[in-house]
Amino acid sequence: MAEFSKLVITNKGQALIAKMIAGEGNIDFTKISTSSTQYEVDDLEALTALTGVKQTSLISKVTRTNDVAIKVEAAFTNTDLTAGYYMRTLGLYAVDPDEGEILYAVTIETSGNCYMPPYNGVTVSGAYVQLVTTVGNADSVSLEVDQAAVATIGDIQELQKQISDLQAFVGYTDDDDDIFGVEVDFVNKKFTRLAAAVNRTPGEGFDDIPCFGGRKRCNVTDDGRVAAYYGEAGFSTTGKLTQAIDRNPEEAEEPDSSLQFASGTVVQTMVEQPKFYYKVVPLLVENTAKGQITRKIRYYVSPTAKAGFKLHPAFISNGRQLEKIYLAAFEGCLWDASAGTGGAYILDDAQVASFTSAVGTGDKLSSIANAKPMSGLTQSLTRANARIIARNRGAGWEQSYAATVGASQILMLIEYASFDMQSKIGSGVSGKTDDTTNNMAENTGATVTLGNASGSVTNDGGFNVVSYRGEENLWGNIWTWVDGMNEQNPSDWTNTEDFSGEYGDLFVSDHGFVDDSGASPYENTNLHPCYGEGYISAFCYSEEFDWMFITGEVSGNSSLPVGDYFWNRYSGWRVASLGGRWDDGSGCGGFVWLLDGASSTRVRIVGGRLVYVPQAA
Repeated sequence: MAEFSKLVITNKGQALIAKMIAGEGNIDFTKISTSSTQYEVDDLEALTALTGVKQTSLISKVTRTNDVAIKVEAAFTNTDLTAGYYMRTLGLYAVDPDEGEILYAVTIETSGNCYMPPYNGVTVSGAYVQLVTTVGNADSVSLEVDQAAVATIGDIQELQKQISDLQAFVGYTDDDDDIFGVEVDFVNKKFTRLAAAVNRTPGEGFDDIPCFGGRKRCNVTDDGRVAAYYGEAGFSTTGKLTQAIDRNPEEAEEPDSSLQFASGTVVQTMVEQPKFYYKVVPLLVENTAKGQITRKIRYYVSPTAKAGFKLHPAFISNGRQLEKIYLAAFEGCLWDASAGTGGAYILDDAQVASFTSAVGTGDKLSSIANAKPMSGLTQSLTRANARIIARNRGAGWEQSYAATVGASQILMLIEYASFDMQSKIGSGVSGKTDDTTNNMAENTGATVTLGNASGSVTNDGGFNVVSYRGEENLWGNIWTWVDGMNEQNPSDWTNTEDFSGEYGDLFVSDHGFVDDSGASPYENTNLHPCYGEGYISAFCYSEEFDWMFITGEVSGNSSLPVGDYFWNRYSGWRVASLGGRWDDGSGCGGFVWLLDGASSTRVRIVGGRLVYVPQAA
């Protein structure tokens, strides 16, 4: 990848700026030239011309970035090259009213990797250049550009898009060693591994991929510091450190106090998820009365940025890009700030919580082992109230929301080449007989011994407890609220008539969560969940929200093409919960949505999960 030095304004360029400030004219940028000559940074200011010029492109775009700076754009192709060259220097030219065209500014390429190959009659290569430079007064810069150059740059951008789209459509190969994908044929109920996922097996076969094997259980303090990872001395699942931990290197002369943690420090057991990029290629979608649903589609992920790939939205929060996020290892219980001396974890869901917003001092949603997940049995655990006690833990803490759920879903799909996680990992706590009265969820923590691995264990009660790479009970045991998504259904839905072919509207946000609203920061996804209930046979599709797995059709069965159930049966605004509960049987799963609840709903069958979103440094 090419790397360039800072853009140095030449002496003649500085003189032109002085003239402009004195009111003697404007700056009119004309062209950018490339050179194969390797200059030293210290020599750039005195340059008046470039030697070894190989290509010249007219300016395609000039954009004012602030009062004293502009961005200049140009594009180069190899279609006129008979011999390749290394692009070692870029020169930006402008018109001086007294001297004519001058070399205004220069930058040098520092990596030695910027090679422009000759044209072979088949493959077109190109370079798209953006230079940002100081001008003294951006109002005095000519914003006129050459339209032929605009066409050239547009051609390159369109060509890149076509190449990316074609490659994804045809399919990446196993030579693309950091692209992993799966093709889902909903019609023929067939899954095909793609690119570097071919011949890999779930588990060890994906352990060397950062976005999969990089998932690690860890202890996170309320202020967002990682105190310990699973397998390290001092790692705890009890909600507090049981020994002091110092993460400073032994050789550190001045230890960083932020890396030191006292015994008794309150910590949550979370799963560190490294960022990844994704691409979705719809091979066949079907138009419905409202929106599109999937018939054949490809999903790809990569731990590195690729042409045509997008950063998964789980790693974007209110415009900030994140290197990692933290997902709850366990379903939420309550830290009761008024219990005991200084507060205590409630392990039996028997308390009445305080849902007053009191960051740092109020009751808090928690993620620890050996606790019955809290529910609405004894307290008003609406989604909105779960949101409050999640945020009470501190800045960056939320309950599970649409984008964070979507990250785990696409990873599970690609790793197992299936939506049916019950058949691949385990049924989960799903086969109980409901007593219609109590919170019958099993205590958290049965998968402690699995650590960062996926799998299932049989707990002391004889029930199957599952974990996907550190996240326990993503399906079964108890439904969990999912924030950041609000559905608005037609007013005539009553669950007493056949509304087949009827659809709702789904609104999504990555911050500023509220209920019963599609207003900013929420966006209309153009995904339209279908009416009714049943096993999923197709998901909704829209280009902008292609990362979401929202049910668009329910004519499948308990195993294929998805194997998970869906409920969406009431009018008006609805809130979301995920996964299924202790007696939902084959209806449980990692892609199961319950959209029946209203914002006022509090029930014994729904709890919550934590998420931590790192804050800006």
